[in-house]
Amino acid sequence: MLRHERRSLLIATVVCLVTLPVHDTIAAVLLPEDLLQVLGFLLAFFLGFRYSQAYNRWWEARILWGALVNESRNWRDLLTTVLPRRSSFAMRQRLLQLEVLLIWCVNVNLRSGDGRLERLPSAVQSLAESLGMRDPSVQQVMQTMASRQRELVEQQELNTIERADLIHVQQELTRAIGGLERIRSQPLPASSTICIRALTWVYGYLVFLKLDALGLLSAAVVGWLAFLTLLMAERIGMFLENPFRDPRFALPLDRICQLITANLLGDDHPLAQSQRTHAGPVVT
Repeated sequence: MLRHERRSLLIATVVCLVTLPVHDTIAAVLLPEDLLQVLGFLLAFFLGFRYSQAYNRWWEARILWGALVNESRNWRDLLTTVLPRRSSFAMRQRLLQLEVLLIWCVNVNLRSGDGRLERLPSAVQSLAESLGMRDPSVQQVMQTMASRQRELVEQQELNTIERADLIHVQQELTRAIGGLERIRSQPLPASSTICIRALTWVYGYLVFLKLDALGLLSAAVVGWLAFLTLLMAERIGMFLENPFRDPRFALPLDRICQLITANLLGDDHPLAQSQRTHAGPVVT
């Protein structure tokens, strides 16, 4: 966290040091009696709003990923129920593999900046190629799952009720994936982010000036630390807005996908092993 924000912290430190010789003049201009209190109230209000909205997005993403875990298990159990015969084992295994591939594609899709799959992990790519897909996408995998269900109906492996049950599970998967894509593609307005960041810089610097005006070195150091703390607090709210990309505050997507893989294909499957499968930042 500190390393990632070292540029902002360094700029804040330089500003404090440069203005030390003229802090009395600056304080006289920028520190009217009630300004600090008013700005403090505004900053508390906006930061509280920012944290509330960011945490709500993070929490909703957590719930939706939990829904993907549950619906993946429902998919496995339903296939075991409706395709019990030995002759259906190959198709059942293929549908389970498609579900695992879908989850990993969602993982990579959410991490990407523009919604396109890039640098698919090698183990996931191998699974996709074994299923006849060279460059899989979330939509392609879901359409393939639907096509396989249609084939089972045409082969009279599924009756109307069983088909409806499978369709229901896939609809729930689609609903959860759509919610996750909405969170990724609809961030909080950039104008509010800029406003809160500017207000944080102004208020933090005024706090430094206020304490430095006391004339004590210890007070100036406390003001400087308060300035840096406010900057860090504002940045944490920004990181929480996107629960998929940043490795410090993102959900552990790889672990969730490994769990689903183990549930559907067994603990010995390569994608169920605890290893770094994604080329970008990963929470482990």
